[in-house]
Amino acid sequence: MSDEKRLNPDIRIISYGKKELKDLTLYPLSIGDQFKVTDIITQIVQQLVTGSKEGNLSDFLFMSAVMSALEINLGKVLTLISDITEEEAAKVVGVMTNTQLVDVVESVWAVDYEPALKKGKNLFERGKSVFGSKGLSPSSSNVIPNTDLKISTEKAIEQAD
Repeated sequence: MSDEKRLNPDIRIISYGKKELKDLTLYPLSIGDQFKVTDIITQIVQQLVTGSKEGNLSDFLFMSAVMSALEINLGKVLTLISDITEEEAAKVVGVMTNTQLVDVVESVWAVDYEPALKKGKNLFERGKSVFGSKGLSPSSSNVIPNTDLKISTEKAIEQAD
């Protein structure tokens, strides 16, 4: 096991290339970098949703939008998840296959997003039980109508005697 892998088990190595395979080490995203990647993904999704709402989203347009977004942003994302420069990222993108790209995306999802979502959801559920968002108890939720009693407590005590 390499020293990097022992220090951080979330480090993974993917192979890329169409004629000659090379290795690329992928590191987990820092929170700051994850915000950047999430912003990129959010912009792409917003464009697709807008096109869908306008009725302008055929399969061809969907694929064109995704490919355009990848062309613009893939190099940026690669520099955030690996230790390569933008120039090196452009070279990696130039020889990476679709299958290898999907492997990178799956790896980023599996390491940086999925565990955080699962743990965050679990934490939210635990927090709900601790802070009691169960609703009102029956005794506090039943409304007792005001009967405007005109008998004072003193008169009630005298009548009881």
